Amino acid sequence: AIGTKIISRLPTFLTVVAFFVSTSGCVATTGGYSSSNTPYAVGPARMQEKIVVADSNREKHEVVDLSVLVLPLDPNLPNNTDEYAEEGIWPELRRAEGNRFAVKIRDALSESGTFRSARVVPGKDATGNLYVGGKILQSNGENIKLSITVTAITGEVLIKNKVYSHRVKEYELENPRNRSDYDLYQPIFDEIAWDISKKVQKLPERQVTDMNIVEELRFGESFSPEYFSAYMETSEKGITRLTSAPADEDMMLKRTRELRIRDKLFIDDLQKDYNNFSIQMWDAYQLWQRQSYVESKAARKAKTKEIGKKILGVVALAGGIALAATAGDTNSSGAAAQALGGTVLAAAGFGVVASSVGDSADAAMHKESMNELGRSLNIDLAPKV
Repeated sequence: AIGTKIISRLPTFLTVVAFFVSTSGCVATTGGYSSSNTPYAVGPARMQEKIVVADSNREKHEVVDLSVLVLPLDPNLPNNTDEYAEEGIWPELRRAEGNRFAVKIRDALSESGTFRSARVVPGKDATGNLYVGGKILQSNGENIKLSITVTAITGEVLIKNKVYSHRVKEYELENPRNRSDYDLYQPIFDEIAWDISKKVQKLPERQVTDMNIVEELRFGESFSPEYFSAYMETSEKGITRLTSAPADEDMMLKRTRELRIRDKLFIDDLQKDYNNFSIQMWDAYQLWQRQSYVESKAARKAKTKEIGKKILGVVALAGGIALAATAGDTNSSGAAAQALGGTVLAAAGFGVVASSVGDSADAAMHKESMNELGRSLNIDLAPKV
């Protein structure tokens, strides 16, 4: 019975569809109304609008046939161990951060959807298309500053010692939308990944192809240099260029490709170790991040207040002395008042400078608290590192 009703109404339905199809290309623009090209402010979007949005997303995350390897960041430890406390740097904490930051950059690169693969490796002698390395310039819970370099397997430097910095906002500590594993430093890792993605997506297709060929040849060269070196030449600046390339049926190339599969599996297996390390250190590190943020921010504000008072006090002191000295050179009726004013101004300036000592003590106290937190986490992380 239901089928009979549907069939009986089918001609009417087709007539309605035909009407809309025949009039879809004839949208009127009279009466002050715009054409169908104007997007709606609210409500469901037209099909063509949905397609445009999807296309724009694909352009932002266009996949490039390249692998990227991230190296643990240089902890940037002072040569003199006596400077650790002075600079607020603790070696095991910094080494742990060097590994964790590499994992976070890898994850951000993976989520960008740009690369064929993104992996963390312990050294730059691993085989890949791109190598991301860098140095930790600052990390105190509130501020993080990293220097990043991206080098291609051909020796070309795509990004050189670019400094990225981020200051954690107070609301980020208590933002209810953040997951329990949210890292306060996450924005800087996303920014680094975004920059690398943009840089790589601008590479010519030919350059991407050459980088993949050089990657294979360099891997083969590590086993048989006399055979694979003939296909490449390297300039005095360390830039490798292809002179030719073996055919896909080349027996030596096939053998190294079989080894390369095992090499990739080994690197994939290493990711479990890096992930586990990052997870194991997270609870203690998150606590340090939050506590150190409070102390770091307080120390920064106290230091800023101290400097401001010193500048204001010195200016007032100098102005008061100058005013009093000028009054002493004249015998006018207002000279005594001017001298008194200069003395009062100088005394006020001295008082402001003296009061800055308290701010300096506050800054030192907060700095020492940060060092205590660093010492504690340094001991906790040592066996894990």
